Amino acid sequence: MLRLYSTIQKEILILLRDKGGLIIMFIMPMAMITLMALIQDAPFRDYQEMKIPLLLVNNDKGDLGSTIDSGLYDSKIFEITKLSVNRDEVKQKVKSGEFNIAIIIPENASDLLNSKVSHFVTKKLNEAGLSDSAEIDESKLSAELNLEILFSPDTKKSFKSSILSSLKQSTSKIETQTLLELFNKELKQSDNGGNEKMKDFVNFKEINTVETKEEELKLNSVQHNVPAWTIFGMFFIVISMSGSIIKERDEGSYTRILTMPGSYITVLIGKISAYLLICLIQCVLMLMVGLYILPQLGLPVLIIGNSILAICVVAVSAGLAATGYGILVGTIFKTHQQASTFGAVSVVILAALGGIWVPVFVMPEYLRMLSEFSPLFWGLSAFHKLFLNGGDLNSIMPHVFKLLTFCFINLGIAYFYNKNHHK
Repeated sequence: MLRLYSTIQKEILILLRDKGGLIIMFIMPMAMITLMALIQDAPFRDYQEMKIPLLLVNNDKGDLGSTIDSGLYDSKIFEITKLSVNRDEVKQKVKSGEFNIAIIIPENASDLLNSKVSHFVTKKLNEAGLSDSAEIDESKLSAELNLEILFSPDTKKSFKSSILSSLKQSTSKIETQTLLELFNKELKQSDNGGNEKMKDFVNFKEINTVETKEEELKLNSVQHNVPAWTIFGMFFIVISMSGSIIKERDEGSYTRILTMPGSYITVLIGKISAYLLICLIQCVLMLMVGLYILPQLGLPVLIIGNSILAICVVAVSAGLAATGYGILVGTIFKTHQQASTFGAVSVVILAALGGIWVPVFVMPEYLRMLSEFSPLFWGLSAFHKLFLNGGDLNSIMPHVFKLLTFCFINLGIAYFYNKNHHK
């Protein structure tokens, strides 16, 4: 027990003397959380918060123009500007990036729509022998009614399709409404003069997957970056930890440790305990940044869920995975330069695959498959279950099991490698 305590005390004293290492372990993750949360705040917002700039040139004074106008406002995703400008001016404003989208509704569009529908109804009734109206002017049926839509050059194809689909839905309802009213008028079968508006027969109702308003959370820059860079900071401890192991070996401390009574496993446990304590302090500091500092910068406050015990379990599991990896790197590599280079690069690669910089769901499918093998992804996923999904201890156990397994595999490899190569 004294040997374990002495080992922990020794590691903590060494860490406190390493000012540069302390900056890397504490200040860097805190700075990264703050910086990345500020940078990614806008991309994480949904379209309702972004208010996409849209220019509306409504030259029509009828129902078609007013319906499209109100539909755009009801969508709540556009910041609409109404101007009376010509087509060339509209093109220039969109091309320059002043507006992402522009919609031009031509003059007398409603009249042209009513005329086209009226002639279509009359033609069909004549063909069916239900009416003996005058001869139809085919030229009016063939006249085109075009609503012009202009997109900025950098607009994604999927977004264009979504906007065009929404506009088509609005205009289709107007066409159908006008068609039914004219049929009713011609056949004189409407009880209310054809003024009854057509209702939607099929509607879409959004059902929340959470039970209470308090649980209704979205993935924003804070909810992503705080747990992400907390996990990253924990694993970046591999540089200091591997360096400590190599330094002991180079200076002869390792040989003296082997001559002392007791098992070397006790020394490993002491080293793991000291660095695990550092990881837990890191976690607490990062959560404090999300709870108290980021809201002062105009960002959302971090929501940590309802289970403090589960957060502690995830933090301990991630810390053990990180320290286990640090011991493996320090055991296998012979020089501090080799260990620090490999440790830093490997952690950055695992972080990129694990969704630390950008969420995994926006990655290509083959990268999402590789993410399943990153321990940083397991830790981040466990935090997301707690912070976003209102999870409990049971919901995070699969990720905890993976992290602990990763730790034990690393320790096992390090132990047998050390036993066979550093006698």
